[in-house]
Amino acid sequence: MKIKLIGLLALIIITGCRYRQSDSKQEITCATVDLSLQSDNAILQEGFNWAVHKTSQFVMTGKTGLVNKDERTPDGTGTAVYIPSYWAGYYDRTAFYSRDFVHQAVGAQIVGLWDENYTMFNAFAANSTEARDWWTLWAFNFDGTPHHIDYRSEKKFVKELPAQFELIEKAFKQYLWSGDERYIRDSVLWNFYTRTLTDFITLHDTNNNGVAEGKGGIWAGSCTYNERGEYPIEAGDGIACQYQATLAYAHMLMARGEEGKAQLWYDKSAALKDYFNNEWSVADDGTYARGLNKEGVRLTGFGKENSWFMPLKLITDPGKRNDDYLQFIADNLGQGIGTTPTAPPNIEAYTYLPDMYFHYNWSDEAWKWMKYILSVKDLPHERPSQGTNGDYPEISYTIVSQTVEGLMGIDPNANTGQVKTLARLPKDIGAVKVNNVRFGDYCIDLEHVGVQKSVLTNKSAQSLNWEVCFYGDYDNIIVNEIVMHAEQMTINGLKVSFVQVNAEAGLSITAEAQIY
Repeated sequence: MKIKLIGLLALIIITGCRYRQSDSKQEITCATVDLSLQSDNAILQEGFNWAVHKTSQFVMTGKTGLVNKDERTPDGTGTAVYIPSYWAGYYDRTAFYSRDFVHQAVGAQIVGLWDENYTMFNAFAANSTEARDWWTLWAFNFDGTPHHIDYRSEKKFVKELPAQFELIEKAFKQYLWSGDERYIRDSVLWNFYTRTLTDFITLHDTNNNGVAEGKGGIWAGSCTYNERGEYPIEAGDGIACQYQATLAYAHMLMARGEEGKAQLWYDKSAALKDYFNNEWSVADDGTYARGLNKEGVRLTGFGKENSWFMPLKLITDPGKRNDDYLQFIADNLGQGIGTTPTAPPNIEAYTYLPDMYFHYNWSDEAWKWMKYILSVKDLPHERPSQGTNGDYPEISYTIVSQTVEGLMGIDPNANTGQVKTLARLPKDIGAVKVNNVRFGDYCIDLEHVGVQKSVLTNKSAQSLNWEVCFYGDYDNIIVNEIVMHAEQMTINGLKVSFVQVNAEAGLSITAEAQIY
């Protein structure tokens, strides 16, 4: 089946920077990314290309502008030169926020904002101090100073625990995508990772169960992204993000060559996951508890972020309990804003749902929420000063990452020259091709025709190891008409068949699951 072009395909040009380390020095070299998508599905094609173009609207690198809206800078001008950065948060605030930033970072990496990502990660890491009980700040102006709306003093600033841990998880993801050794070598970043997973947890764990706690609302230190209503001391999104941060730290130690220390942290992550599934989350109704209040009572029911972050962060064990909970989340969300009493009123909340459902190959449900987000992007945002939903930066950045990572299943390691792919096309998308996906010094085109045929073109200057995967149990995978015996593995509870292929520079390779 060939892809039918729908209308004219616009090639979107985004200029970003890549980091390269040589034996003698470290240098930044710029890369131009011609990132685009073709599909037989008009909604996907038009939506992805809109999103890539839209991300450029939010880039603030090198610009000069207001710091805190109408506030004056020390020189009295009210303006400053912006650091490499992009908007991450409400469009009526000149700032980038940790929660938005970590969710946008992979999309930003894919469209070429490599230098921006590193600078922003470093800003958060550098502002985690002992005087602040190892919390980092919640938001920064584009010049790197604290954003006044969320910062009143050294003791009073917004704090939400999941973001503290997501910064570690997503920094490791940047390392995989960019090949930038600074993410595992830079002393400021490494101190932040280590202090957060040691001193920070110790300082914020009064019941000594190994789970970091909050103290109430956002100014006291919330343990959850769900800012309204309950104020638990532990929450499902908090413990889930702590789990992924612990796992990421183990991976980074391994990448640094510290295998012994890495194993200790792998053991810690496994123990935390076991504690979550067999004790912390046990609920009488067979679902998941998703929080713990100050009286020690487990919270159940639908908790928005502290519900869906648990399967999103893969702390839940695959199986019937997890599948039932995925359906429970879908039921409570209904068809979007206002369709059920429990549906979140803010569009940005829905940007997490495709990420979660793609993990478990619930591709139709994931695509349903991508379509929903694209269908309301031109409608007014809930905050009138924000403009449209599409003017909320998280929308465009996550559409990019959900397409490339989720639907296309591209999972790179730029440091080892490897890429894994796994087609997750829903029923109403027959074929899709994404062009010029870059990771480190590598660049590929990837096409999926259905969920059993993939074509990879290596446009890099060097060969690449391609781990081509398909859901299902197949004896063989045919690679450029050569029958190769397939191996099997399990990903999030689902059987996957795969082969390893050497993709030489400049060549295209077709792989197809052999069906009898």
